[in-house]
Amino acid sequence: MKETARRDFLAGALAAPALASVPLMPDQPRPGPDRFFTRRMEEMTSREIEFYLNDGGNLVFVPFGPISGHGAFIPVGMHAHWAHAFSVVLARKANGLVFPPTYTCFAGATRSFRGTVSFEVGEQVAVLKRIALRLYKAGFRRVVLVGGTNPEDTGGMVAARELFDETEKPFLFIRCEALLATPQIRKIYAGYPGSSHETQLCLGALKILGRERPIPAANWAKEIESKRDDSGDQPDEIRRDIEAMRRWGGIGFRYYEEGNHGNHGTAGLIHNGRSDVGMAVEIIEVCADLVLPVLNNLTHYADWLDRHPYQWVKATERLNEI
Repeated sequence: MKETARRDFLAGALAAPALASVPLMPDQPRPGPDRFFTRRMEEMTSREIEFYLNDGGNLVFVPFGPISGHGAFIPVGMHAHWAHAFSVVLARKANGLVFPPTYTCFAGATRSFRGTVSFEVGEQVAVLKRIALRLYKAGFRRVVLVGGTNPEDTGGMVAARELFDETEKPFLFIRCEALLATPQIRKIYAGYPGSSHETQLCLGALKILGRERPIPAANWAKEIESKRDDSGDQPDEIRRDIEAMRRWGGIGFRYYEEGNHGNHGTAGLIHNGRSDVGMAVEIIEVCADLVLPVLNNLTHYADWLDRHPYQWVKATERLNEI
């Protein structure tokens, strides 16, 4: 009975004239009897989410990132846009859903930029854990936290670790920036005349999300980065001090000029016959391809943990030695 109701509902939705005239977004697979119009949970009904789970789906991505200043070229939501677009692409490839992006995140040194709202790391961790646990209890056996880069990755790592310690269930955290160093990604932007950085990635992410915007400060953004001021991210009086302390660990700091964080990278250039924003779209797509096998690892690990409940480690070798 439930299966019949599900198919009748989907058939009616697919036949609706209003929906037939709406173009598909990049995250939307071609409609079919067992397909949904979107994988973004905030755009789905609760019964569509129920149908997804009843059909055997169990994968959800939780993108997050701060609202933080990035200078003249990059919107303040860049980190979350990046994580969100990556999650949407990966959900399409892996049959998953995407929870709305979370902006309750630690922003760090960017708090001196207007518009930045930074939360304590503990607050970020608490929010991510609440979302992840509720989704797990709702039937999403594979919950994947997705962050763009630093500083939000600190909270992502802590949340994933604490969730495991408290539940003995695996919650995966993916840091998108780690994928950019792979040979597959380096090959895409090899020979690019500008500087591959967050500028294109944010604009490419917004394009994937169906929220494409003009390049901010478009003429300036085309300038090769080597022509700009490269005085580092700290004033000359303390630059060497900060760099020395960072070398062996970490130290609290903040930005003092717009160029300290942002105004990096280029956008609006042509590379291999296409725009560099198009290049960024491909980069995000290939990053998703690289992560696909890891989702199978997550499934295997979850199954193994179910068969091996927590127990104390026991000494088993050379028991005659103390």
